Amino acid sequence: MLVLSWLVLEVSGSSTKVGLTLFLYGLPNVGLLMVGGVIADRVDRKRLLITIQLAVGASIAALAALSMTGAITVWHVYVAAALLGSLQALNQPARVAMVADLVDQRTLLDAVAHFNAAVHIGRIVGPPLVGAIIDHWSISAALLANVACYAISVVCVSRIRPVPSDSRPASQPILRNFTDGIVQIWRAPVLLTVLVLACAWGGFGMSHLAVIPAFAKDHLGTDASGAGLLLLASGVGSLLGNLLITFMHRAWLYRWLLVCLVSFSACLTLFAWSNWFWVSWSLFLVLGVLSLGTVWPLATTILQLSAPAEIRGRVMGVLHFTPGFHNLGALPLAAAAGWMGWSTAISIAAGLCLLVTLWFGLGRAAGRHLASTPAG
Repeated sequence: MLVLSWLVLEVSGSSTKVGLTLFLYGLPNVGLLMVGGVIADRVDRKRLLITIQLAVGASIAALAALSMTGAITVWHVYVAAALLGSLQALNQPARVAMVADLVDQRTLLDAVAHFNAAVHIGRIVGPPLVGAIIDHWSISAALLANVACYAISVVCVSRIRPVPSDSRPASQPILRNFTDGIVQIWRAPVLLTVLVLACAWGGFGMSHLAVIPAFAKDHLGTDASGAGLLLLASGVGSLLGNLLITFMHRAWLYRWLLVCLVSFSACLTLFAWSNWFWVSWSLFLVLGVLSLGTVWPLATTILQLSAPAEIRGRVMGVLHFTPGFHNLGALPLAAAAGWMGWSTAISIAAGLCLLVTLWFGLGRAAGRHLASTPAG
């Protein structure tokens, strides 16, 4: 996403077009997630992941070829973003649901933590490396590095042992699978509450993450390497958060989720008003601890433990509206920043995240019951 964002900045010079690119990525990503969840409950998840990784790598390779020949335009990036968002919508539910296929419930929180830690190690290494590649070589070289990473991922997934099959309702129509999953989520207080909190956090609180390259350039006055360093801080913080959650008491995971959401909203407001790069870097590291380091794995674990196996893919599909909302929220956030400044725009987003947390997470009877009752 750093490469795509910087590619748009090089081609167009417009922060708003960066927001539009991420919006075009997020729209099909959100729109097709439940379809991806249904498919994840009906087909072999391992084969699905391999197929999608190959398709994503091919799409990025096409962008690299256009960039190397000098034929790239912003419209090419728009089309690629929409295609990548569609593919990731099919990828994410199967990828996360497969974690619970491979481990038992006793070790699920640790498995989710390690799963996310692997992602964050990539986020630690990737952004500063790709920022240096862009600054010292070219955006084309950065795209080719991305293609190589997807080729490696295909090899890694192919070596996973066969996944035990759950009860998959393949005999029913897809629309019936879809509606049945929604009904079961609506009737389950734990699933509904945690999903709403996660999606609000993603849409309001995490929309800033998608436009960090534009924020770094406009607000902090830094280059691609500086944007990479900010994302490095987020990755380091997220990894630290993943290590910390393994020490949390399993019976009070929902309370920990609420505490992290409130703390995240306060820290994001401080980050929005910082004008010094290294202060911003430190605050962004703390945001990584509180957000992708704790909120995301906590929500994932609570849902994995609470969702019946036969609808787990669909529950993960709804949960992955959250990263989709990161990108959908990028366009209004970038537009608001152009009108009132980055500090005010991000502060409003943080306030909305806090409001939903207090209202839906504690203000409703279901939320208060979850907070006061230890998990079984």
